[in-house]
Amino acid sequence: MQKMFDWLNKYLLPPLNKLANTKVIKGIMNASLAAVPFTIVASIFLIINNLPQILPFWSHFFEGTILRYSAFYMLGNQMALGSIALYYALALGYYYVEQYQQSGEKQLNAFTGALLSLFAFLLTIPSIGWHNGVAVGATKTVAKDSYVVNGVSLVNGWLERLGGVGIFIAIITGILAVQLYRLCVNRNLTIKMPKGVPDGVSRAFASLIPSILVAFVMIIINIVLSFFHTDLHGLLAAPFGFVKNLTGSWLGVMLILLLIHLLWVVGVHGTAIIKNSFINPILLVALSENAAGKHNIFAGDFINMWVFIGGAGGTLGLVLLLVFAAKSTQLKTLGKTALVPAIFNINEPVIFGAPIVYNPYLIVPFIVSPMVMASVAYFSIKVHLVGYVNAAIAWVLPVGMGAWLGTSGNLMAVAIAFINLALSVIIYYPFFKMYDSSLVKQEQTATAK
Repeated sequence: MQKMFDWLNKYLLPPLNKLANTKVIKGIMNASLAAVPFTIVASIFLIINNLPQILPFWSHFFEGTILRYSAFYMLGNQMALGSIALYYALALGYYYVEQYQQSGEKQLNAFTGALLSLFAFLLTIPSIGWHNGVAVGATKTVAKDSYVVNGVSLVNGWLERLGGVGIFIAIITGILAVQLYRLCVNRNLTIKMPKGVPDGVSRAFASLIPSILVAFVMIIINIVLSFFHTDLHGLLAAPFGFVKNLTGSWLGVMLILLLIHLLWVVGVHGTAIIKNSFINPILLVALSENAAGKHNIFAGDFINMWVFIGGAGGTLGLVLLLVFAAKSTQLKTLGKTALVPAIFNINEPVIFGAPIVYNPYLIVPFIVSPMVMASVAYFSIKVHLVGYVNAAIAWVLPVGMGAWLGTSGNLMAVAIAFINLALSVIIYYPFFKMYDSSLVKQEQTATAK
């Protein structure tokens, strides 16, 4: 272990530190931390709403009591996690500008950067199409009160872009907005008010020209993409269409997991885009065939049973390390907060709180761990050590319980789930140790000041 630590410190830590200290990475990571309270709020209400699946023997009690108010309390989930890209856009603009302020560009205003970042992101939400040579923002379809443009539903499509699927676009547009803002300020392309004018008024007029520039740049981007019948959000989804053709082979499973987690580490909800949109129908067909007597390995809730233990990336192992092994105050506190959601496979608090998103220290184990766990489960089924998946389960079931129910009571399925949990702890440990040590040093420096 010591030799491995020495190798990591000599060859891996320097480039990781260099990358982690860039302005854009710091801005993104700080934005992730700012979104933590909203992910925790969302997790609380999601767990409450899934109590009948977590405790099925009390399901009638829950359905007759607390679930009657589901439409009300789930607003806490929908407006927190369902709008997470909005908070991300604001926080990124603020903290990214703050990085430039700290490096000497004192004339920039972080709050202005936040507003411009949000403005740029909002300009990407609607999908504008063309009808008889005229740009059309929404056209009414046969379905009552349903609006679509280029196949994107106003309610089910546009508003979803405010959630996890919009984070990557919020990052891109936020970075662009801040750079346009810097361009205007550094080239003196701002309206300067005379001395004596209140600061609020001065800031408002100083941001006018940058706001106009951001608007024109985003509108031009939208117009260009509209001629190709797409937009920024469409561009994100397009390269992954080929996933529909993947089979249930081991190589296919590895590729699917790689794509899911590569998207997650750049802030995109890879589970929603790839698994929920493209892979779940394939898994459902395979599950139906297994129920009829066939033997598909990659079927049903294979991923939720043996891979997403604690959520995407198999992060329950990481959360356990945060709780029991972290020395930094930041990670130990996060671990205590994220433990209960992680038990029920909800890991937005740790993904955006550690953070894992754009964190050079945790990206490698976040990608490698689920691929190792999936390989163990895949070949355990292939050599008939574990039974085939033949029943659907709730994704919120804790480790082992889902594997038990999904294989109709196969004990080895439960054992493999806990073996995978142990493997995730082992894989995360050296990278967690490096990250934790770096945070301890930062905390000690801050205390010394």
